[in-house]
Formats: sequence, C-alpha cells, structure tokens
Amino acid sequence: MPQFEVAPAAGPSTFVRARDPEDAVRRAVSEAAGAAVNAALEIGAPEAGSGWMEVSHDGEVWGRVRPRDRMRFRRD
Repeated sequence: MPQFEVAPAAGPSTFVRARDPEDAVRRAVSEAAGAAVNAALEIGAPEAGSGWMEVSHDGEVWGRVRPRDRMRFRRD
C-alpha cells in the first residue's frame, strides 16, 4: 500500500498508508478526531517540484498531502 505524508495546518506532519491522497487525509483526520470523516474533501493539483497538494475540508483549508516515495535512493 502506498505511503503519504500528511501535514495539517495545525500540528505535526505524519506518514499514513492509504490507497490514494484522499484516503490518506481521511485516515489522518479520523485519527485526530477519533471518528470517521464523511465531509467532502477537496484535493488540489500537485505543486511542481515538491508534490504537495492543498487539502480543503468542509470548505476550509485543512493542510497538505503528498506521496512519499519510500524507495528513494541517492545516486552520486
């Protein structure tokens, strides 16, 4: 299952395993609230270079999410 980095506007970023960015945000919000999230989530387009996508929850900016490539290797 892919891994995503979820960064709420208030609070530290966390890593979440999920099927897609929307599922990752729902899991992160559910863990923080302690209940399932049924509200509409809007995920913006990825920023060039960083991959961050803005997330709106109930019409308000909630934070950001981006895919985390666990197999990133440094080649010198």
